This record gives sequence, C-alpha cells and structure tokens, in this order.
Amino acid sequence: MSLPRATSGVIVQQQDGAFFLLDTEGGEVFRVNETAAHIFELCQGDTSLDGAVASLALRLGAAGQEAVIRADVQRTVARFQELGLCEPPRPA
Repeated sequence: MSLPRATSGVIVQQQDGAFFLLDTEGGEVFRVNETAAHIFELCQGDTSLDGAVASLALRLGAAGQEAVIRADVQRTVARFQELGLCEPPRPA
C-alpha cells in the first residue's frame, strides 16, 4: 500500500519553529506538528506505508515502535484526506 498523493497546491511551510500546511488554491492554513509535516511530505504517491513507517522510526529514534507509528501514519493520512489535503481513498 502506498501513501496517497498530496493534493496539488498544498505545501509545507515552517515559520518560527511551527509547521503549516498551506492550501494555496483554497486559501486554508492548517497548523501541524513536525511529525505530521513529515508524513505529509511523504505523500507523493510513491512512498509505501512500510517505507513511511521506517522513515519515521529512524527520524524519531523509535525502533521497535513500528506498530504505533503505523497506526499514527494511517490516522494522520486519513485526516489529511478528510481535509482535502491528500487524494481521497481509492475504492476497494
């Protein structure tokens, strides 16, 4: 399973230690934590869920926590999809 592709026109911005997802077409701004910003950056349509989990585990120094990270990635991506920041889920 691959992560969905980010919606066109949505970019990550960092300002004064805070992270934001900016929808340049819709005009909305979403403040996110650093981990959510990294997950969003992985939403390019070619990153597998396993690859995203491995990347985050390494970045966070959280070896052995892959199950928790996987659940967090799935929940975060689902929220991005609900907000229109990533492509909607594909029908099964």
